[in-house]
Amino acid sequence: MADETRQIQVLIGPYRDHRLTVSAADADAAINNHWAVDPHVLPDPDDPHPPLTEAERTAALMAATEWAQLQWNTAQGIAPPDPPPPEDGVTRDMHPEEDDPAANYTTREHRRRR
Repeated sequence: MADETRQIQVLIGPYRDHRLTVSAADADAAINNHWAVDPHVLPDPDDPHPPLTEAERTAALMAATEWAQLQWNTAQGIAPPDPPPPEDGVTRDMHPEEDDPAANYTTREHRRRR
């Protein structure tokens, strides 16, 4: 569900020591990037999480800072940059119909209706 939200407890970054309600996707990303935890799940004492290396801590701080900046930009009405094009450089397969003098493009939806 796209509108599902979850709470996270932020461990590192601009929102450190805050409990935030975010989308489920953002919560999963924050937890997987080690900058937040699920406050409703108790840690398993039999399976402790190993301490983060310095590189992992730096990556977690960068991920938290980038997420916070994206939230700030969204609140200010600043659009995020366009994602980079795919590796092969082709983003759409749009060619005009050969017999169409106006060179209109036929969409997939239009093709299905014919």
